[in-house]
Amino acid sequence: MKITHVNVFVTGKSKVETEAHAKAGQDSSAEKPLPKKGSWLSETVIANPMSIHPEYFDRRSLWLGMGGRVIVQIETDAGVTGYGESTGGRGTAAIIKDHLSQFLLGKDPFQIEKHWDIMFRSSITYGRKGSPIMAISAVDLALWDLIAKARNEPLYQTLGGAVKDKVQAYVTGNDFEKTKERGFMGQKLAMPYGPASGKEGMDKNVELVRQAREALGPDKEIMLDCFMAWNVEYTVRMAELVAPFRVKWIEESLPPDDYAGYGVINRRVTSAAIATGEHEYTRYGFQQLLDARAAEILQPDICWCGGISEVRKICAMASAQHIPVIPHAGGLQPWALHYIFAEINIPYAEFAYINGADVDNYDPIFTGITSPENGWFSLPTGIGAGIELRESAFDYLYDV
Repeated sequence: MKITHVNVFVTGKSKVETEAHAKAGQDSSAEKPLPKKGSWLSETVIANPMSIHPEYFDRRSLWLGMGGRVIVQIETDAGVTGYGESTGGRGTAAIIKDHLSQFLLGKDPFQIEKHWDIMFRSSITYGRKGSPIMAISAVDLALWDLIAKARNEPLYQTLGGAVKDKVQAYVTGNDFEKTKERGFMGQKLAMPYGPASGKEGMDKNVELVRQAREALGPDKEIMLDCFMAWNVEYTVRMAELVAPFRVKWIEESLPPDDYAGYGVINRRVTSAAIATGEHEYTRYGFQQLLDARAAEILQPDICWCGGISEVRKICAMASAQHIPVIPHAGGLQPWALHYIFAEINIPYAEFAYINGADVDNYDPIFTGITSPENGWFSLPTGIGAGIELRESAFDYLYDV
């Protein structure tokens, strides 16, 4: 079996069509965008690295420019096709199309470790983190999906077989009144305020945690997502203030490169575990976290950190230090969900009702995206990652 095509698609307006509209003096907003419903993730006050700038304080959509979803489709001469995904829009897509694809065409897709190493080494002059690793991640996921399909088995089976029959989810978001009866392990709250909001913001953070504990009761877990917005002193103070409400972990409170700072808060905060890793890349970045003993929970994003090939190494490194791994967005990504079921060192899966707590998440690109039932994920079904492109997917995808 040989790879014959590496196709790359992005969501949003294509560059060619946007330019064509501009030349014609037309409104480019006439293009079909990916459906959105005013997600709370981007349209509500959530503490973030830009909160210190008043003009970007109100919502992340004012500045967060990931550039849209990137979908990779790898085809073979045997008629087997694999799909992978990451983010970064045309920037990430261009790396795949203009650089990485040359190392894949005509090659055996089963040589997945070799492919990863070549892609990483060939991009190291401009890579190591960010979009280049996101690009490698998308290709790696597509290769794993393809291999499982070629073997006519679920991806978790290709990864060594299921080690659990079900996985409990936790839900991320602040609408705890609507999710408290849904069987989740607990609720991860998106902290609205950081140091830029002073004591008033700190008091509002504490009040949110208090309300969540009152609504969820004594048995549900509460976690805090800080999205790189806090500093060491603020994290330590917040930990002390919310300690009476039994917080399970405080997540990504510092910028990702502050390994020493994470080491400090991991030593000083005793009422909650410190978790991080969403914006870390490859085994090398996670080795720095482990060396600093910077967290008691690691949270790689499989679509960003280097794909399944890399997260397997990250999990092995973490398990040697008895540190659990809970992948960022693990219950929202089909490849990650399969990996979670094949990995002993992952106890929970993250889930979020992106478009509101009253509707199941719907993906306009892929079929086969699953949601938890009463707070639990069942063993994934289907061959490979269990996904295929919808017939209507190209209403929102553009070929690069």
